[in-house]
Amino acid sequence: MVGGSNPSGPTGAAAALIADFDACDTQRAGGRGFLWRHAIAPAAGLLIAALAVFALGRLSREITLDAVLAAMAATGPATLGLAAVLTIISYLILTGYDWLALDHLGYRLPLSTVATAAFTSFTISHTLGMTALTGGSVRYRLYSRVGVAPLDVILIVALCGWTFWLGLVLAAGIGLTLDPAIAATVDVLPKGLNRWAGILLLASATGYVVFAACYRRELKLFGLRMRLPGWRSTAAQLVVGGLDLVAAAGALYVLLPNVGLPPFSGVVVIYALAMIAGALSHAPGGLGVFETVVVVMLPHMPKEDVLAALFMFRVMYTLIPFFVGLALLARTELVALSRRRAAAAGHADAALSRGGEAPGR
Repeated sequence: MVGGSNPSGPTGAAAALIADFDACDTQRAGGRGFLWRHAIAPAAGLLIAALAVFALGRLSREITLDAVLAAMAATGPATLGLAAVLTIISYLILTGYDWLALDHLGYRLPLSTVATAAFTSFTISHTLGMTALTGGSVRYRLYSRVGVAPLDVILIVALCGWTFWLGLVLAAGIGLTLDPAIAATVDVLPKGLNRWAGILLLASATGYVVFAACYRRELKLFGLRMRLPGWRSTAAQLVVGGLDLVAAAGALYVLLPNVGLPPFSGVVVIYALAMIAGALSHAPGGLGVFETVVVVMLPHMPKEDVLAALFMFRVMYTLIPFFVGLALLARTELVALSRRRAAAAGHADAALSRGGEAPGR
C-alpha cells in the first residue's frame, strides 16, 4: 500500500498467509481483481516510469554533470546539518506508524522494539521498493519474536500504509489550500480550482475521520477481519502521516536553492505529488520518477541546482538510513541468535543434570 520499499518477500508463515489470501480473494471475486493487480497496475507503473525516463533524457540535454557537482559543492555545512536534523525527525515520526497500528490491534510493546522494527522496515522499503513485501518481511521477522501473530503483522503493514496515504491527503490538502498557485506551474488546473482541490482533500480527510467514528462494524482486509481505528486513532494517523511528510519535505526544501524557490507549502504539495507518482510507478524507492516530478514542477529554478539538491536528499534520506537500518537489523539478528544458542545450551545442561541424577535415585 505504500510506495517508496527484499525482492524475496516475506518468508515462512507470512508468505504462506499472503499467498492464501490472494488466492481466496481471486476466487471470491471471480477473477475480477486479477486484471487490476496483475495487468493494469503494473502497466500503469511501467508507463509512469517510461515517461520519467523520457523526461529525464530531455532534461539531461540542458544540464551538465559539472554544473550539478558545483551546485553540490556550494552547499554549506549548516544547510546539510539542518537537512540531517529534519531527516532524523522524519524517521522518529515514522515510529508512530507502527505504534498506532500495534495499539489498534491491542499490543503493548516496548518503544525500543517498535522503533527498531519501524526504522529498519522503512529504511529498507524506502530503498528497495515493494513496501508490502520488504517492510512486511522485516516486520514479520522482528514482531513474531515478541508474540505478534503473523496475521496481525499483515494488518500492521496495511495500517502503516494507510497512515502514509492519509498523511499525503492531509499535507497536499493544506498545501493546495494555502498555496494554490504551485500546481499551476505545470498548467494542470486554474489557480481557483487548485484551492478547491485542496479544500476537497481536507474535506475528504475530515469525512473519513467521521466515517471511522461512526462505522464500527468489521471490514474484510486481505481476507482478514478487522475494525477501523476509532476517530481518535484515525485523527492521530492523519497527524503522524502529515508531520512525517512535512519533515521529509522540509529536508528537501532546505537543500533547494533560493533562486525561484516557492513557499514551503508549495514544496510540500510537490513532494506529495512526487511521492504518489513514485508509489504508482513501482520503481525502487520511486527512483527517477520522484526526481522528474520535482524538477518539472519547479520550472523557475536552476535545474542543475534542483538535481544537486535531489541527489543530496537521496543520499541523506534514503542511502545513509538504508545502511544504518541494515546494520541495526544485523545486530538484532545476532542478538537473537545469541539468545537462542544460550537457551539451547541451558536446555542441554539441564538435560545432562537430570541424566546425572538418575543413577543415584
